[in-house]
Amino acid sequence: MKMIYKDISRLSNMQRRSIDRLAKGKSYSGTEGKIIHYLFENRDKTVYQKNIESVFGLRASTATQVIASLEKAGLIRRVTSAADGRYKEIVLTEKANEYREDVFRDMDALEERIVRGISPEQLDAWRLVTEIMIRNLEEG
Repeated sequence: MKMIYKDISRLSNMQRRSIDRLAKGKSYSGTEGKIIHYLFENRDKTVYQKNIESVFGLRASTATQVIASLEKAGLIRRVTSAADGRYKEIVLTEKANEYREDVFRDMDALEERIVRGISPEQLDAWRLVTEIMIRNLEEG
């Protein structure tokens, strides 16, 4: 029997390499580009570090490093939440707008490449199975 964890690992590594190639020569890494894209897509919502951790499956320490790097580059700011002063909202800066078109073009190109030749029904089945796998792993 073929072990599924190998396929998942291979897919994850290939996706990460593809994103890093798209970001090559830019002022942000592939991982940072994914987060910038997410922040642009959710610009009308309040986004906290916990949201980024959850969406991308990152550990708190990893998310902290990526957010600190984006902040150092001047692409995001952490501001005290108006709703709860204990939390910091993550907001894009004007400088990030310079990269908006590039980020969206890169993420769209990656998405198109990943799903090429896959029917909507197959994608729906993949999403369902992936969600089940994620829940299984979350259970410990």
